[in-house]
Amino acid sequence: MCGCAALVAGARPPRPVLPRRLRRRRGSSVRAEVSPGGESQPKKVTVAGAGWAGFAAAHHLIKQGYDVTLLAAESGPTEEVGLRGFWQPYRNIFALVDELGISPFTGWNKAAYYSTEGLAVEFPIFHNQPRLPAPFGVFAYPEFPNLPLSDRLTSIPVIAAVIDFDNTDTAWRKYDAMTAKELFKMYGCSQRLYREIFELVIQAALFAPGEQCSAAATLGMLYYYVLSHQENSDFLLCRGEVEEKIFSPWLQSLELKGLKFVENKVPTSLTTDVDSGCISSIVCGDDVYEADAFVLAMGLSSLQSIVKNRNLLHLSTVDVISVKLWFDKKIIIPKVANVCSGFDDSSGWAFFDLTSVYDDYCEESITIVEAEFYNASHLVLLSDDDIVYEASSHLIKCIQDFEGAIVIRYSIRRSPNSVINFLPGSYKYTLRGSTSFPNLFIAGDWIVNRHGSFSKEKAYVTGLEAGNRVVDYFDIGDFAKIIAVEGDEPHIETLRSLNRRANELKSQIPFSEFFLQ
Repeated sequence: MCGCAALVAGARPPRPVLPRRLRRRRGSSVRAEVSPGGESQPKKVTVAGAGWAGFAAAHHLIKQGYDVTLLAAESGPTEEVGLRGFWQPYRNIFALVDELGISPFTGWNKAAYYSTEGLAVEFPIFHNQPRLPAPFGVFAYPEFPNLPLSDRLTSIPVIAAVIDFDNTDTAWRKYDAMTAKELFKMYGCSQRLYREIFELVIQAALFAPGEQCSAAATLGMLYYYVLSHQENSDFLLCRGEVEEKIFSPWLQSLELKGLKFVENKVPTSLTTDVDSGCISSIVCGDDVYEADAFVLAMGLSSLQSIVKNRNLLHLSTVDVISVKLWFDKKIIIPKVANVCSGFDDSSGWAFFDLTSVYDDYCEESITIVEAEFYNASHLVLLSDDDIVYEASSHLIKCIQDFEGAIVIRYSIRRSPNSVINFLPGSYKYTLRGSTSFPNLFIAGDWIVNRHGSFSKEKAYVTGLEAGNRVVDYFDIGDFAKIIAVEGDEPHIETLRSLNRRANELKSQIPFSEFFLQ
């Protein structure tokens, strides 16, 4: 039977998936099969998706002795479209890089934000500043050349929502119903502060304007990257393409351990075994990949194309375009990373000085810049020449030295429907890592988990979690050790404890549930 109409809640699974301890007690755990010669045959696992999530799942399962096949949609590994850079809280990815014994990163970098008014804020390297209690460091150390103190002070009331949002399911459901813009309006944020600072952060990290983003996703993102710890705003950049500097040596190490890497395979359907109620194969056109368990580490739009599920129909995606430009002269770019917004109504964008970052470009007498446009549906269908013109025009608005510079070469990557749109109300429809099929698991930066991370770190973590679910399903191997997000600072922990207590007392008031919340 092909297709998986009953993937998540609302489906009727053929048999219940018992907790691990119950499976052990009842003797129902699945062990490796024994061949006629008496040798144990490793369980086969097929992972679809060769980005951070897919590689993470394959990485852990290979180490646990599984026979793993990794299906790549393109001719090699491809990093998921997401927030550029490797940020201070990416603790699991940094641990992986150490394990691989590679050194792909720059040092900590400075960044700048640009609005239609010009330079809006310059960020220092927070590691170099005396540490202040969160979130005071991110308010005290950046330089705001044009934003008055009176506007900046209107950010303080928003901290109340940050304290209340503790990444629990209850918190997500509470704040997911409103937009980010409504949240900031409710807490009295000035129009200028929102337009020149918060809107830029939202568009760069969540890839859509505040009126299209859930307040829950916004609070989670802000706390993870900005407000939880002063140094969390610091980031490294890869000294070349991530596929070359990280994925290539990673793939080589996994292939040496037995990974089967198959290129240019896009899943078109799943096959179900009616008798067992399990997924029996992934179909990629004319090719069929059978296995004992499966991990779908694919983007949302790719999953929507092969799985017909009512929850997935409520989720939407946004387009991203990446434009790499070679200019004919050396241009001074003050900061290597720059986030911009307000140049049109719905999209944000960022640009990076690759000449200062990439090893291969450091000796160049020209300037190489990469610009990324988010929520870029208005650009996807344009010709290459028109996209190059738009990118060049946007750069001139930020840095005048681009005026008169000639593009001598370019490279464009269109990524339609590549990133989830965290629309208000979408949380309740977003999938978790397990499905109604006991041997099918999902990973990716768009699914729901409780780790608290975002972007590529979340993709990597959910890949490890998917690997752990496979280990739990078969009761073979050890669980991957996932490094937790750094805990709240003591004063934040105290405030959150008081806030939870206040909410508990409020819920005990007679008729508290009578009124509309």
